[in-house]
Amino acid sequence: MFTAFVWFTPYAMELSKSGMTATHPVRRTITAILMVAVAVGVALGLAEGMIRLFLPAFDPSGRFEFRHRIGSLSLGQPHSEQRQVKNTGDYDVAVSINRHGLRDTKDIARATVDDLIVVGDSVAWGWGVEASDRFSDRLQSMTGQRVFNLATPTDLAGYEALLAYAESLGARVGQVVVAVSLETDLGSYDAVAERAEDQTQPTDWKQWLTERSAAYLLLTTMVHQTPGLKALAVRTGAIVPNLEGIARNSYAAETIAASAGKLRALSTRYRLLVVLVPSRALWVGGNRAVEDRIHIALAVALAERGVAVLDLRPLFEAGGAPLGFHFANDGHWNARGHRLAAEAIARCLTGGAEACR
Repeated sequence: MFTAFVWFTPYAMELSKSGMTATHPVRRTITAILMVAVAVGVALGLAEGMIRLFLPAFDPSGRFEFRHRIGSLSLGQPHSEQRQVKNTGDYDVAVSINRHGLRDTKDIARATVDDLIVVGDSVAWGWGVEASDRFSDRLQSMTGQRVFNLATPTDLAGYEALLAYAESLGARVGQVVVAVSLETDLGSYDAVAERAEDQTQPTDWKQWLTERSAAYLLLTTMVHQTPGLKALAVRTGAIVPNLEGIARNSYAAETIAASAGKLRALSTRYRLLVVLVPSRALWVGGNRAVEDRIHIALAVALAERGVAVLDLRPLFEAGGAPLGFHFANDGHWNARGHRLAAEAIARCLTGGAEACR
């Protein structure tokens, strides 16, 4: 046994030495990776801090988000002053939110039956335009009637929830203008298990970085506003062109009937004017015939149910460039679109049924 031990010991020591030697490169590699990771982290942290300090316009903490929850609705943070910025350069506007989470200088709790209340999604909310350029604010100056804006990204069930929210605050609701988006508002609206749908998008990694990183905002702004970089990003799929991201509807008679029925139910409780906001898919993409059929079917279904309707589609198409009323890199209306809508709604409200045609 002793002989075996004497024979084996030098061999074991040699194995041990060779094993230690073999592990050293692994340890060095791991150490190097950790050092690089730490260095990158420190560099990114410094870059983030420097950008926030010297380029505060890219500080995400000052950018608007819908984060205030009222039931199933997402509203703005009460008593906040922020900005809404598009990294493509389409808009950079101030957003002021009142104590109720609404983008309105007026207090909805003070609304009376003689006032006008505008309900809708992000279009009616005024996405990308100054509050004074929204059709609700323009409508007030055109009609001389006090107009309250009761809008947030949601759907038809959400519009009902918004009106209920206003009434819970003490508002007395009379005339209501509902802006119905043909891109996003149609649904089954089950009367048995109905709920307001939160239309804010689930958070993905891009949104997460947008909400937290000044460096990411600066980088994406540079890419979007540099033609060569933007073209490369589009080719690699990092950017989806605006007009390729339009929601595509499928025709279903049940969906048309359910949506029209939902609006009909609202019209029995309030003096209702439904304003049809046409889908951009009517004018671009391969789904135009289907979108046309849906648009016409909803207008007919509402008329058959006795709901007052103002269809903006003919007005948008009259000049031959309907997309000119939208931002170049965003699906929402620009100031021209809001002005056109305000003029049409004002004529409809003051001129009777014929003026709505």
